[in-house]
Amino acid sequence: MSLADASFHAEEGNNAERPCRVLVLEDERHIARLLNHVLSKEGYEVEVAHDAESALETIASFAPDALLLDIGLPGISGLEFLRQIRRDSRWAKLVVIVLSAHWFEHDDPSIADAGATAQCPKPIAPSKLLRKLRECGMSPSLAEAPVEV
Repeated sequence: MSLADASFHAEEGNNAERPCRVLVLEDERHIARLLNHVLSKEGYEVEVAHDAESALETIASFAPDALLLDIGLPGISGLEFLRQIRRDSRWAKLVVIVLSAHWFEHDDPSIADAGATAQCPKPIAPSKLLRKLRECGMSPSLAEAPVEV
């Protein structure tokens, strides 16, 4: 299934009845396992991809609410991947938190320009990442997410 075949989860309805879905796109497997463990333990529904190609397939089938995106991916850069998915209007509201050991919050405007919702520096402190997700409206249960007025 291609990205063009995917339907954005916001159109499905009844999202408040299911856990928040998070796609972790991280090529370092030990970091991906840690993130999967931390998020799953908190009640998030998690899928992991280690490269851009598999992430595109996972976005199409999993329809995540949020993407944790490593900048330093093999092949295509994380920023280019972000620009690519942002060109598809179905993913315009996808919360994207960029993870990077090289850039820190407010240091590089290209991260925001590419369409990131927020940034979280590596090494990743689980409590900070969970707080960042909640600040972006991504609580483990979508029913807990703040309502925009």
